[in-house]
Amino acid sequence: MRRSNVIFRSIIFACVLTSFIVIAGSACAESDGKLKVGVYASAPFALKDGLGNWSGISVDLWAAVAEKQGIDYDLIEVQEKDAVTKLANRELDVIAMGLPVRAETEGLIDFSQPFFASDWSIAVMKRPIVTIWGSLFKVFFSWQLWTVVGGLVIVLLFVGLIIWYIEGRENTEDFGPDPVKNIIYGLYWSVAMMTGAGEKAPKSVFGRLIAMTWIFAGLFVTGAFTASITTVLNVEHLTAQISSEEDLPRAYVAVTRGECEHILEQMNVNYVSCADEDGCFNMLTGGAVDAVVGGEPLLEHYAAKKYPGKLDIIPMDYEEVFYAFGLRDNGGLAEKVNQGILKITSDHAWARTLRKYLEG
Repeated sequence: MRRSNVIFRSIIFACVLTSFIVIAGSACAESDGKLKVGVYASAPFALKDGLGNWSGISVDLWAAVAEKQGIDYDLIEVQEKDAVTKLANRELDVIAMGLPVRAETEGLIDFSQPFFASDWSIAVMKRPIVTIWGSLFKVFFSWQLWTVVGGLVIVLLFVGLIIWYIEGRENTEDFGPDPVKNIIYGLYWSVAMMTGAGEKAPKSVFGRLIAMTWIFAGLFVTGAFTASITTVLNVEHLTAQISSEEDLPRAYVAVTRGECEHILEQMNVNYVSCADEDGCFNMLTGGAVDAVVGGEPLLEHYAAKKYPGKLDIIPMDYEEVFYAFGLRDNGGLAEKVNQGILKITSDHAWARTLRKYLEG
């Protein structure tokens, strides 16, 4: 019996000792190992050049934090759609990106101290500055204007032909044998009657009935013509000019898939979702959409680096977005990272980093 107890105690002791060695070895290996830091291309937070080197707001910030806090790490490129899942499954230790801090993501991973805050914004093409004479010149040669004028001329010519047909037999004084002169006089008569300038009254009964009808109809034709010309003159100002988010419901916009569709749906905005940012801006510059809606840092980066001098960025007074690193629970890692972020973002060099990626 005593021998059995000794054997049992020896087995328990061996199991405990083995577990302790395994745990200690694992902890030692983890503490000695490099952190697995995930990144994916997303301007302006992470950019990859042709040689495979990474840069960007969040990549540069992480490198500075790691250097200041003595953190050893390896950058691992991941797919954007898989990044949060890999961090939640402990396949990554950090996501060194500007992740929007959202409630639905907070339930899966931890966030660091936010290092960037911005609004949602609208990117539109710059409109050229045109003088009043330039605007009038452009309108004068527009097809809209001449469509309206052509329609009015056809109506006037039709009325002139009718009065010629009715009056031509009895009014030989005004209507002679030359058909060209008759058509011109009929056109002149219809214009004079419509505008109230006055002209000889027809001699036939049917001619006078046509004249009275045309005088009253001319009031409506003149009003419609004036309204059409006014619309043509203002068409440049009435088509998809966007100066704030209040103008979005009457525009057609593009947005990167998974970005802020919920905001556009709440605002009843017609939009198209693009696979990436380049697709959205290709549609904007090609005239397929009136604007691109997205995060302010992304739009400012594209305006400064890819389309310098061609885009205007309009902030939306909707909701502020905070960007942070994604972290998994790893002892004191969060504290070390947050301390590094606060030290670096409070330094003047941080402003230079932001200007590097957000300004032209």
